[in-house]
Amino acid sequence: MATGKAGLQVAKVFILFMLFSCVGWCYEIINDFIVQGGFHPRASFAGPWCPIYGIGGLLIIACFKPLCARLREKCPMVVEVIVVAVGIFLLVSLVELVASYACEALMGFMPWDYSTSWGNFQGRVAPEFTMRFVIGGLVFLYFLEPWIARWCEAKPQAATRLAIVLAVLFALDGALELAGVWNGIIPRGEVYVQ
Repeated sequence: MATGKAGLQVAKVFILFMLFSCVGWCYEIINDFIVQGGFHPRASFAGPWCPIYGIGGLLIIACFKPLCARLREKCPMVVEVIVVAVGIFLLVSLVELVASYACEALMGFMPWDYSTSWGNFQGRVAPEFTMRFVIGGLVFLYFLEPWIARWCEAKPQAATRLAIVLAVLFALDGALELAGVWNGIIPRGEVYVQ
């Protein structure tokens, strides 16, 4: 299977999207076990992915990877990380705010409620949770993305195959969601206050 540069780049981006989505899903499941003492589905999809994390992870990479390269040339690493962390905080806050309005408009409910958390805005964003996403964003940016990029470059055919398999699974899951198959199977509208 021949893989061109453009195809490999698309495969890498999709693998990152799915990795970030899966890590986000795992975070949500672990958090729910701790907070609620049990399993609570946190996304409309049946698969182990939460796409908002994939979108957020890709936005962090797109916005801050070039900034990291420029800052690395001009300032110490600690300054770079602080500047990037502040940027991720602002970006993630915006993404979560927009996502909350989109979920409410499209699904009829907001899947999270931070109204009891300090500094929250309309229960949609709160500094405590945004800081968790900042830490995750820094891990994505400094560790996971470089690791996946190296793996994709070293194994382009495997990366392409993996991206295709993930895309088929994700598309099938999305199609079943749109067809209403998951309605009644995956509980909806279960918002808990964090």
